[in-house]
Amino acid sequence: MALGFTKTMQAVDLIEKSGVVANIVGLAGIGKSALVNQLAEQNHAKLFTTVVSLSEKGDLAIPVPPLTDKSFIETDKYGTLADVKFGYSHTIIEIIKYAEANPDTPIYWFLDEFNRGTSDVQSELMNLVLQRRINSVVLPKQVHIIIAENPDDMNDNYDVYDSDDAITDRTVRVNMQTDANDWLKWAKDNQVNQQVINFISDNPEFLDHGNDEIKPTPRSWHRVSNIINQYNDDYDEDILSEVISGNVGPSIAEAFIKFMHQSINDKIDLNGDLQDVIDKLDSSDEVTKQSLVSEYVKLLSTLSDDTCHRLATFIDLLSSDGQYAIVRTLINDSGLIDDIYNMTEKSLAAKQLYDKLTEISFNAYR
Repeated sequence: MALGFTKTMQAVDLIEKSGVVANIVGLAGIGKSALVNQLAEQNHAKLFTTVVSLSEKGDLAIPVPPLTDKSFIETDKYGTLADVKFGYSHTIIEIIKYAEANPDTPIYWFLDEFNRGTSDVQSELMNLVLQRRINSVVLPKQVHIIIAENPDDMNDNYDVYDSDDAITDRTVRVNMQTDANDWLKWAKDNQVNQQVINFISDNPEFLDHGNDEIKPTPRSWHRVSNIINQYNDDYDEDILSEVISGNVGPSIAEAFIKFMHQSINDKIDLNGDLQDVIDKLDSSDEVTKQSLVSEYVKLLSTLSDDTCHRLATFIDLLSSDGQYAIVRTLINDSGLIDDIYNMTEKSLAAKQLYDKLTEISFNAYR
């Protein structure tokens, strides 16, 4: 049995409160790190993360030479012995310092990709997980360890090492799977782009299933959201298609871009009731707003007081990057900037629009 995001987080919370180490097992990109981050926020805990797959033997604690003459021990038969000390990783030092300064605050130490670490690294972590100590350093009681692993059957695609029996026996494994409803709730709470949310709402199977070599994951859809939030007319759509393909595969990328165009075309008529248009634009994501306003500019055949007023109003609803993109469209693509200027002496709306466009251009080059 496997649990979705919400129930997995509840299970991990219960396990940690019982004083045992939780072991979250799930595919790469499923949201294990996001889960631990959200759990730490929920419980007002300080979070530290160590990516075990990037660790090497000796990263947690390495022997250092004696620091004073008292560190040497003279013996009759065995010569001079050194009482070797240990130098500890920055993470351990920060955890100890934070625990001393905040004795009542819970601390989560998240050991991510645990079974992607080499056997030497896992052995070094064994005392940390099982005995809560590293050499002579004992972890403060407020430290809660959470580990995450990829399934053992991922060996063909990842350098995954079979779980150690001691770890399996001393931790509680929670199998995690993607759940579209859980992810959509998380996406809304974390300001994921509305186009992505709408697409996954209509196509929940695309959250983590695809027919291409590159498979979509919840994490890759979050990256897609960040990409389209930055997308504007400075970039050719072929570029957008390529970078989305690199996250979720070309087949799903093609379907997603078609979905974006369809939703933009069907969503808002910018020639409708102005207040209604403003309300709808204001609640739309940046990509949708910019695409609609850009299309509105390209379709303008004549200018009037009303179209100048509308365009100025729509531009105010865009981000600074979006505003500059519209100015470039007016100057380079539509050629309307001269017509707007020629109207300024007779139309207050045209003058206000022209002044706004001039200010946007000036600020872009400051």
